[in-house]
Amino acid sequence: MTLEEIINIRRLTRIALPEDDTYLFRLGVALYGFASINSFMTEIMCHIDKSQDRIALLSDYTSGPIICESRKILDKIKSEGKFSGIYTIMQNTIDLFDKLNGQRTDFVHSYPITGSTKEQILHRRKDKAGKYFEVTNEFLTQFIEELCNVSDGLFKIRNEVCLK
Repeated sequence: MTLEEIINIRRLTRIALPEDDTYLFRLGVALYGFASINSFMTEIMCHIDKSQDRIALLSDYTSGPIICESRKILDKIKSEGKFSGIYTIMQNTIDLFDKLNGQRTDFVHSYPITGSTKEQILHRRKDKAGKYFEVTNEFLTQFIEELCNVSDGLFKIRNEVCLK
């Protein structure tokens, strides 16, 4: 993307945006990446459990119910003795995706402030769980890295399931 393209995008709004374009890029990658992983997870679950309807899962369910359905599918394959080689990686992948779902909620439901560095940044208000923090570049980078770990787990699961 050229500087001119970035300037043109910024001209589309009068909203006070962070000066740091990489912050906005990370935020976009985090949101897009999460949606992509959510779709990939439903694809894998439908490979494992042929009775699942991927379009219905993506249309009717948000990430929380997809995580719950994934846990049910894991329990089902364990009880049936299927795909024993993926139990641990599937459990770890679902757990990490669940954690990221909570973090994604944290920054999606945050609000912009002038942060501790005197620049615009997203801020997570104090909630029932006591969460209260700035959504920093470091937070977004870690989130993106952990999305990659979920993706790696899903690829391992898919390779095991699709090869059998």
